[in-house]
Amino acid sequence: MASELTGFAVGDPEAIQRWEEMLTYEAEVQAYFHKFEGTANDSMIVVKDALSKGAGEKVTFTLRGRLSGDGAEGDTIIEDTAVEESLDFFSDSLLIDQRRKGTLSKGKMSQQRVSFKIRKECGDALQNWFIEDRDQQYFIYASGARGVNADFHVPTTFTGRAGNALRAPSADRIIYAGNATAKIDLAADDLMSLSLVERLVALAETTDPMMMPFMVDGEKKFILLMHTWQAFALRTSTTANDWLDIQKATQRDKAPLFFKNALGEYADVVLHKHRSIIRFDDYGATVDLPAARALFFGAQAMVCAYGRNVENENQAGADLKGRRVWWNEETADRGNRLAVTGGIITGVQKTKYDRTVNGGTSTDFGVVAVETYCKDPNATA
Repeated sequence: MASELTGFAVGDPEAIQRWEEMLTYEAEVQAYFHKFEGTANDSMIVVKDALSKGAGEKVTFTLRGRLSGDGAEGDTIIEDTAVEESLDFFSDSLLIDQRRKGTLSKGKMSQQRVSFKIRKECGDALQNWFIEDRDQQYFIYASGARGVNADFHVPTTFTGRAGNALRAPSADRIIYAGNATAKIDLAADDLMSLSLVERLVALAETTDPMMMPFMVDGEKKFILLMHTWQAFALRTSTTANDWLDIQKATQRDKAPLFFKNALGEYADVVLHKHRSIIRFDDYGATVDLPAARALFFGAQAMVCAYGRNVENENQAGADLKGRRVWWNEETADRGNRLAVTGGIITGVQKTKYDRTVNGGTSTDFGVVAVETYCKDPNATA
């Protein structure tokens, strides 16, 4: 059967490569978090690419603590004194595993009854699924919780994948709106506000280890990513004309991806919103209030890794650059039904300083959980 899209037969190597490239490209361009990925240490999501070049399922990475003690003056001898500090390194690791999704057509007679092209619909459906799945994994791991979001691919019982367990926010990297200090304290008037943004900036600049800001044209920035309903609460706030105090993101031309679709900027915090921020339904004294966990990001908040695309490696002369998703087409039911499958080998995790070896506590490195009351403004109840 000839392909309606490319002119090649189903299963033709050239057709497979074209769909594979398209799926990878579109998934990266349309995914929310892709613009924050990078190999540099000042990226929000640091990509570890060692496993994309060779065999293995685990990558270990290291965070270096900053020096804190006093220095010496003049020719003071520093040998064997406190001036010579040992460097503190905190190692973490990330596992990768394969994640696949497939589609199956109803059959040739079903295709005969409709005018649209089944093969293209299979490709488009998989493309959308991988885009959503990529972002959902980031939201879940950054939040350290699955929440009650109804449109996620994984069930509400999800606790992690690829051997990477979800990490709940550390005690020093979670902050509550209003006067609340725990989820049970949250009330209906504990909403997203600019005073909460100010508290986040104060926390980021004074906590230990200090959160690393993003450097944008020589200026320090952080990102606050909130739920659409949290953004609504902020925009409609009348307290000190909150929304009027928010500046437009004026550096879009200098860092277009960093500021893309931003709501604005306040106190060097770039404000973003997204529908997939993790939500809950068990906050407050009665344990039934709706809440959401906004995310306050600095650099090195998360890590991700990708495995080798073995399918591509088996294609003579294949261009492997950027080809993370593999693609397979075959027929089922004696050639009557088209089966299309896409897959990727990857893993995601939130970075964490493990101080337990020195008698301390583990702490999240580059992200703060921001808990607020969060209700659908269009809800009737």
